[in-house]
Amino acid sequence: MCIEPLRKRTVSGKLYTRRDEISAFIRLSLDWPFDELLNKAAMRDRRHADYVPSEVLLYHLRQTKTDNADGRFVALYNILLDRIEAACPRPNSRRGDKDVEDFRVAEIRDKTIERVTELMFEDRRGYVEQLDAYEVFFDRAVRSVRIDKFRQVSGRENATESVVHHDDSEDIREEVEEALERYKKSGLTKEEDFDYRFRIRRAIDALPEEERKVIDLMLAAIPIETNKDGEPSMTQLLGCVEKTVRNRRDRAFEKIRRALKLEDNDDQ
Repeated sequence: MCIEPLRKRTVSGKLYTRRDEISAFIRLSLDWPFDELLNKAAMRDRRHADYVPSEVLLYHLRQTKTDNADGRFVALYNILLDRIEAACPRPNSRRGDKDVEDFRVAEIRDKTIERVTELMFEDRRGYVEQLDAYEVFFDRAVRSVRIDKFRQVSGRENATESVVHHDDSEDIREEVEEALERYKKSGLTKEEDFDYRFRIRRAIDALPEEERKVIDLMLAAIPIETNKDGEPSMTQLLGCVEKTVRNRRDRAFEKIRRALKLEDNDDQ
């Protein structure tokens, strides 16, 4: 069975394409009964063998409109909704004297969930090209909406310019790349370089949540601290002090380096 191609194009006119491993997973999942897909989709641990990537679930959700399978749409939608909610920061009740900030975090979370789910329902009535970005990198697209909503809530200028419109195949941010540069072999081909970046992403996904969030915010170009009014910072989004953020960052880098080194040893 052929997989329906994506339609959205980058600024340069190149069609969005799913990652090879996602396309392969979709082909595999097409042979599963729907109940088996739902059972596997209930797995939340990304490191588990039965974990189904959100990109794959979104593909199946978009396909339900071809046969008007409302029940299947709702079942998949509820699973994806849980994953969107899990990707959004929650108010920290331990910061008792910061109720205003907690209210802002809750509002950003609600607006993020509302926007992503709105795209899903709009796509069911037609074809929403913007949702293609979520089939390429679901977590990155959700994160981009979250940052966009933070800017809106914070009253920043140009708040309506969504980060999702950026090219979703952009390179890993310079800060992360530099920290890992000594583990990258020189003279890599384009395919080897892509594999290297995919291995970094896989290592990031395997991090504990608090450390993964720091790296994800680095990839989204969010500074640890900032003096600019309305500009988001990691300390504000994560609800912790600068030293804690830096410690989490350093632990994450060490685990990523170790993961890459172990993979290199396995290849020998």
